[in-house]
Amino acid sequence: MRNLIAVTAAIALLAAPSAVHAKDCPANPRNASLAVWPGGTIPTGRTVTGSHPCGRKLTCTGGVPGNFASRQCHWD
Repeated sequence: MRNLIAVTAAIALLAAPSAVHAKDCPANPRNASLAVWPGGTIPTGRTVTGSHPCGRKLTCTGGVPGNFASRQCHWD
């Protein structure tokens, strides 16, 4: 039982910093994606996943070259 409590406490401590950082993430995932993948760096139709500097995971699919608005992104 003590081990279970210790493990649960450790998980809570490890998760806490990411929750604090996640609240500082930009609301718009497509705009936030520029901090991870500059415009024109995700090939059309390719899906990439990475972490934004705020600590939250982000997934994007490349759109039409030269049309940043066609990039599709979402927070994971």
